[in-house]
Amino acid sequence: MENVISHSPAQTEAAGRRLGRQLRRGDFVALTGGLGMGKTQFIRGLARGLGYAGAVTSPTFTLVHEYPGPVPVY
Repeated sequence: MENVISHSPAQTEAAGRRLGRQLRRGDFVALTGGLGMGKTQFIRGLARGLGYAGAVTSPTFTLVHEYPGPVPVY
């Protein structure tokens, strides 16, 4: 496991993008954290890293978001 310390939304998104490029079908990533912790920025980067180019919205108030692509994100 790698620890990443982010100092900006852009760094958080970049960390998500790096992880997204490494994920393969069947991998599982769980996010936890309070409001304003950067979950949306991270998921936006992760989805971009997996090839998804559409809108990414906050995971906080929704049970499931689906972002289709070569490796779907739920």
